[in-house]
Amino acid sequence: MVQTNIPQAIKIGQLIKNYKVRSTFLNRPFLSNRAEPELKLRTIFYAVAICHQTYNLAMPEKNLFGWDVLEKVFLQMLRKNDFLLMPGIATRTNKKRLPSKLRYRFQTNRSPNSCTLDRLDERANLLIDLDAKLQLYFEGSISHLLEMSNSRLLNNGKGLYELLEIFEAFSDPFKKKSSFLIKLLEDAGLFQMADPENYIPIMDYHMQRVLLRTGCVEIRDDGLAKKLRNKILISDDSQIREACIEAMRVIARESGHPIAAMNDFFWPLGRSCCNEKPLCVEGVCEKLPCSLTQLITLDHPHPNCILEKACKGISDILYRNFWQPIVETHFY
Repeated sequence: MVQTNIPQAIKIGQLIKNYKVRSTFLNRPFLSNRAEPELKLRTIFYAVAICHQTYNLAMPEKNLFGWDVLEKVFLQMLRKNDFLLMPGIATRTNKKRLPSKLRYRFQTNRSPNSCTLDRLDERANLLIDLDAKLQLYFEGSISHLLEMSNSRLLNNGKGLYELLEIFEAFSDPFKKKSSFLIKLLEDAGLFQMADPENYIPIMDYHMQRVLLRTGCVEIRDDGLAKKLRNKILISDDSQIREACIEAMRVIARESGHPIAAMNDFFWPLGRSCCNEKPLCVEGVCEKLPCSLTQLITLDHPHPNCILEKACKGISDILYRNFWQPIVETHFY
């Protein structure tokens, strides 16, 4: 039903070879602040844990959407030394009250209706699970968790990927949140992989959409292709995600960039240049400023998509109309 198009992935990899990630993006306050290490770890850990299905999450008056909103709110929490980031608090807080505490922190004004963070009960339960298991297995300390991994992702059941599987938020078999967490920890200078060869590419819905539209992943089943183009819910997207991860490995290898850096190219491209209104059709990015120009070295504004020379979607509407899989999940 689904197949990685290796030659196409090679072409895409060649196109991003000469672009570089902006150091200014990696030095943003969420990562470069001088907070005490354990507090900084908890801030990143908790933000990533509830980062899934963020279509509706927005602070439009500040031009912030999705992950940008999570960074802003959790950075504010860090600076205020918010009690919700303290060990044991999520577990001790009344389970019925924690969603309202999240709602309050994500309000854009004094009205609870201004909070666009949805699935609050689900996200609160993930935080409770995180807090309880940190207490049970890691002395309430993320620093201790990292030390136990010995800086390895896989290590006979004690690598970071393996330890993170204990938490419901990080139980995804394809490791999206785990890989995103590891990337942020490295970008913040809090962790360094001893075995980067075991790193699994981050695969979120923006990146899936780009890989489908460019033709790096081919859908061989007409029924599935129709569901993707029409944004119809499907029961399982594991074949698509597996093919996307394989394609991203090929792209990274061909480009010469680290696998973890693929997120810095394809995530902003998907949310700005190749979203509801593709740049190749509209002539302008959907988000201004374009997310891609904030992450990699590009002239701004850029009138053309950086992948257009190899993208199948630019000339074939059937590819261009692909949407990412619509699934019920907290994995991404």
